[in-house]
Amino acid sequence: MFGRKKGAKDAQRATRPDEAAADDTAGASPAGESPRSSRGTGNWRLIYNPQGDPVDVVAYGAAVAEGRIAGKYQLSNTRVPNTVIIQRSTTPGVIAGADVKVDRQAAKEAGISIARTQRQGRNSARTVGTINLSELMTRSSKSFEAVDVDPDSPAVILYTSGTTGNPKGVTLTHRNFHFQLSTVVPSLVDFRPSDRVVGVLPMYHVFGLANSMVAAIHNGATICLVPQYSPANLLTAINEYQGTILPAVPSMYQHLLAIARARKAQVPDSLRMCVSGGAALPLAVVRQFAETFGAQIIEGYGLTETVSSVSANGKDGQMKEGSIGRPADGVEMHVIDDTGSPVPSGETGEIAIRSTTVFQGYWNNTDATAEVMRDGWFLTGDLGFQDEDGFFFITDRKKDIIITGGYNVSPRELEEVLMTIPQVADAAVVGMPGRKDKSETITAFVVLYEGETLSHREVIEYCDRELAAYKRPKVVNFVETLPKNATGKVLRNELRGEAVDRRLVERAEPVEVEEG
Repeated sequence: MFGRKKGAKDAQRATRPDEAAADDTAGASPAGESPRSSRGTGNWRLIYNPQGDPVDVVAYGAAVAEGRIAGKYQLSNTRVPNTVIIQRSTTPGVIAGADVKVDRQAAKEAGISIARTQRQGRNSARTVGTINLSELMTRSSKSFEAVDVDPDSPAVILYTSGTTGNPKGVTLTHRNFHFQLSTVVPSLVDFRPSDRVVGVLPMYHVFGLANSMVAAIHNGATICLVPQYSPANLLTAINEYQGTILPAVPSMYQHLLAIARARKAQVPDSLRMCVSGGAALPLAVVRQFAETFGAQIIEGYGLTETVSSVSANGKDGQMKEGSIGRPADGVEMHVIDDTGSPVPSGETGEIAIRSTTVFQGYWNNTDATAEVMRDGWFLTGDLGFQDEDGFFFITDRKKDIIITGGYNVSPRELEEVLMTIPQVADAAVVGMPGRKDKSETITAFVVLYEGETLSHREVIEYCDRELAAYKRPKVVNFVETLPKNATGKVLRNELRGEAVDRRLVERAEPVEVEEG
């Protein structure tokens, strides 16, 4: 389960201002073949730069130009603090945080290499096998040619969020990225060289990488990075840089609305396009944002497995409220039933995608790849329908559907209703296990705006007026915040009390072994 980490002998140069990481030459492609191209090294560049800054732009571009496989990964901050674990690497290893105890004898017996991340500081010790970025740049030659690579060889490996299972390494090829940038994005977003893209999204997520950083560079636009997200920092950056395009997740738009509500803040007239992705965008947020800022949020749809965007509401200047729009150029989207057959317009099923932008497979995980690929179609796990005009609508994640009293209930439908209550700032709905049968109890978690009050009865009565009886929540919990991942997806397993950090490895209490 361990993946070789930064500082281990198979990791290659990491990339942050004070340290960098290493080469995984033992990795294999999803099909079990070597990922090396005819001239590229095929080695991983593991980018470890938690805060995010211009170094990310250099790191990704340089790695791909050298024919390496790039990937930026998020550190765990729970049971094994500041430790990176990459799954399904063929050579086991781990980089541990400075204060993490490691049973080196047990690791040696298991054939696991250990590298320890040192405490940071200008004169601090450096992680084994890494190189200072400024030192690397000083030693580099001014004459450079990009390495020729096979277009179908891996360019980037990004890990899924693991909200519905173990994180999987999504293998994205050079061809995937080229098609996304040359065909898909131009048909969805009017990028201009004069644009100033507000880069607030993390680069370890495909939305921030493909549709923010790489798309901006590809189109000759400027990207204005926001190294550390907070609602105030984002608002300051938009105004200071006079941003024109804001790619962001729904929770960020909700935060901007909260600031506007509290401080009467505004965004500049320069902001001509707001794009939302990474999680479901409540319809109430779209309406409130337009009313408050006079700006329209375009809801896009895409996944890590598709190099982000495959559709957007507003394509060709046509928009329908609540829709994710029509498919981009070069993308086919169908709604299918459990047998894989297309369903009629207006009928709900699973959304399937076929395109050159669809990924190669999950890294060293052929079983997981086979589960989501069917005759060239990628099964997204998202439920939705297509209307008579070809617009697609997402209703829910297949795994999030609540089964109660023999009915299937969509959490998103109920969340949309809850978000129309004036006092409600955020809401999430899950099915809690029932006592007597397989029915689940519909449970709502509600966040109120500061200073607002609302009772359980008032929420239930509101839902009674808007929904069928079997869809209304039986339990309402008022909470200060909802647990979300870095891209704003609600962690429903945490709300159900089932949370397990699947990036971490269960282990016995370690014995501290003296260094050396």
